Amino acid sequence: MKWRRWLVVLHRDVGYFFAGVVVLYAISGIAVNHADDWNPNFIIDRRDITLNLPRERSKITAEGVVACLSPIGEVENYRSFDFPSPEKIKIYLKNGDIVASLRDGRGSHETIRRRPLLHQVNMLHVNPEKWWKIFSDLFAIGLVLIALTGLFVARGRQGLIGRGKWLVGAGLLVPLVAMLVF
Repeated sequence: MKWRRWLVVLHRDVGYFFAGVVVLYAISGIAVNHADDWNPNFIIDRRDITLNLPRERSKITAEGVVACLSPIGEVENYRSFDFPSPEKIKIYLKNGDIVASLRDGRGSHETIRRRPLLHQVNMLHVNPEKWWKIFSDLFAIGLVLIALTGLFVARGRQGLIGRGKWLVGAGLLVPLVAMLVF
């Protein structure tokens, strides 16, 4: 078999093997790139509530806090509470928190839950375990192989010596300009 045929086989097989990871990393990359626009890992829900608590800090007990959580269905999620300021109470829940005014009991109930699947994919992308880091390194090597062998898949005017050289140059120019400008 000629060297070019080996490159095509390597390009095809490595590409097939890593196709799923390429898609997952691309989705995760888009999500993480827009972290300023939304939270890619968690869904955060906020709603206004009114708690029926004593107005004086000294009269507030854990049992009283738990009792006021019953109408909003958060009794099972109660962890603790404190006073971040003289006029506010903060109630810590397993899935979020509540901050309310001691003056009138009005406050905000915030719940947090993981985005299904996207949270796990993002963790692979930004916070890998040791075994995944090894696989990610192999994936990076695989991407280099796919890119380099891909240069030789097409021949003639459609290949590297034809229009391919211009596309490769343009593709290199974009990150080079970005590095210089930013």
